[in-house]
Order: sequence, then structure tokens, then C-alpha cells
Amino acid sequence: MTPVHFLLVDDLEENLLSLEALLRRDDLVLLKARSGDEALELLLHHDVALALIDVQMPGLDGFELAELMRGTERTRRVPIIFVTAGSADAQRRFRGYGTGAVDFIQKPIEPDILRSKVEVFFELYRQRQQIAVQRDELAAQAKALEEAGRRKDEFLLTLNHDLTLHKDERAQQDVLLREINHRIKNLFALTSGLITLSARNAGSIEELSSDLKARLRALADAHQLTLPDLASDCPPDGSSTTVMAVLKVILAPHACDGDSRISIGGSDTAISSKALTSLALLLHELATNAAKYGALSIPTGLLKIALSVTEETLRMDWHEFTDPPSRGLSDRAGFGTALEKAVLRGLDATLEKHWRPDGLSLSVEVPLLSLVR
Repeated sequence: MTPVHFLLVDDLEENLLSLEALLRRDDLVLLKARSGDEALELLLHHDVALALIDVQMPGLDGFELAELMRGTERTRRVPIIFVTAGSADAQRRFRGYGTGAVDFIQKPIEPDILRSKVEVFFELYRQRQQIAVQRDELAAQAKALEEAGRRKDEFLLTLNHDLTLHKDERAQQDVLLREINHRIKNLFALTSGLITLSARNAGSIEELSSDLKARLRALADAHQLTLPDLASDCPPDGSSTTVMAVLKVILAPHACDGDSRISIGGSDTAISSKALTSLALLLHELATNAAKYGALSIPTGLLKIALSVTEETLRMDWHEFTDPPSRGLSDRAGFGTALEKAVLRGLDATLEKHWRPDGLSLSVEVPLLSLVR
């Protein structure tokens, strides 16, 4: 807030200095004039909260200056206190009040009386400043509200137009958002489960980190096969891929160019995105164990996978051949983990294992309904 200005008018410099000493404060600017003409010049450039004017001055006296101030729109409302050297008789007081004075102060001035009187006008001016600021703020707010109302009306008209023209598009977007929300919830649940299961068997932080990264990377690669085309006009519909495609993606990190150690054949069948997570986890565990302990852990190992489909069931025969037998083969008996059991239970599937002198044979049977629902 801007400082408050008082105007002090007296032809004697010592009187001005005395008034200045009595009234000085940080938030008050004291304008000093030695004549009526000088006072009028200052009033042209400053808004004044109070004028303290000596009555007896050469040239324009105090009364004449007051009359000129009352005749000008800019200064007609400035409060005036006359300072007089002697007692003012009734006639002088009548003339003073007639020119717009609010009070008289006699010299010598009583400091406490002077400060008390001018404090009233100081506070009144401050209040007027605050009211003016609040008025401007309210005007700005009213203008902003008016503009906001206009924009709201425009927005509602546009929105109604869009809803009318693009109803089908909005419905497709809602379906897409629900599908994304569902997938995100599943992802959080799956990640939490993987952390719990991996932590049970991990021997170190590094092993836990490595296992989690490998499992999540395998799931990401497999799910890439079923991502909906976001640029398409069609809503997501639980897109499906095939079991053989998932097998190739999971085993791709273990196969080299021209490598014939891995063969996949037989009948293929579709698998929905909902069943993909469980199957990808199971295949990843099988591939990881084969790479650590089985056929994929030695250069001479072979992995053969055969798929067969009946009216109700998918069967996968997984055969590993290690010649010579792989070291640590017996350790693989620990594959029957909670993760395997959870996956099989989720797919309503069965798994049988058979250990041979030269490797491992697995057979997995899954109802076709579990793969497409």
C-alpha cells in the first residue's frame, strides 16, 4: 500500500521543521511548502490525506489557500487543520470553517494533541485506500467470473456438440480406459505375487533382482503379442495370440541364429490375453531351468516341444536331451514351487514329470476353455 501524504504549509522554515519532527513516521510522507503558491504546486502532483496550514502568511494566507483548494475538484475534499499563532475569535473561526477547515490548532502546539488529531485523518485515509483496493479486487473478480461464465457456456456448447457428433467414439474410449485400468490392476497384483514368490527362493538380493527382471521381461515380451492397436477405430476385445507364438518369444533368448537345438512343432491354438500371463510364467520357468540345469545349459543339449490339440485339451510335451548328462540335474526336482502350482491352478491344468538318464520329459495338459476365456 502506498505511503500516506500530509501537506505542511508555513512561511517559516523553523515551524515546518518543528511539525516534521512531531509527525515523522515510516509510513508517512510530509510535503513542506513555504507559501500558498508552492502548496498548490505540490497538490497538483500528490494525493494528500491532510493539510496543516498556517493562517498568517505573506501572499496567499491560509484562508485564501483553503478557498482555492475548495474550488478545485482534485483538492476540495482534503481535510484542513489551521494553525494559528493566537486565539481565533468567532469571526475568524467562522471564516475558517466556511472555507472547509475541520479544526484549529493554536501555537505553541501541544505535541500529544497534534498527534491525536492527525492520527484520525491518517487512519481515515488508510481505510479509504483499503476500500479502494478491495473495490478494484472485487471488480477484477467480477470480471473474471463473468469471463469464466462465458467460457463455461462456450465449453458446454462445445461439449454438447462433441457428445452429439462423437457418441460412438466416446463409448470406444470408455471401453479402452476400462481395459487399461483392468490391465494395470492385474499388473500390480502380478508384480506383488512375483516378488513374494521369488523372495522365498532367492539366496541373495542379486539373485532376487535377476530372477524378477527375467520374469518381468518374459511377460513383457509375451504380452507384446496381444497389445491392442491404439490407432485402430475398434475397441479392445481381449485380443489373442497363439500358444506357439508365446513359446517362440519365451525361448528366443536361448536360441542362436541357425541353432537347431530347439524345435517346436505340432498343432497350434489361440490363447487370450487373460490366460497369457499364467502360461508365459510357466514357460519362462521351464526355459530358465533348462538353461540353468538342463538341455539348454550345455552346447550338446536338445529341446524338443510338441503341441497337440483335441476337442477339449491342449497337450504340450517338453523333452530335454542332455548327452552327457548335465551336472546338477537332480537339483531340478525343486521345480515344483508355489509359482508352478499357482499357475497350474489358475489354468486348471496338470503337469507330469518323468526323469530319464539323458534328460527330462514334461507333459502339460490345459483345457482349451482356460486358454480362451
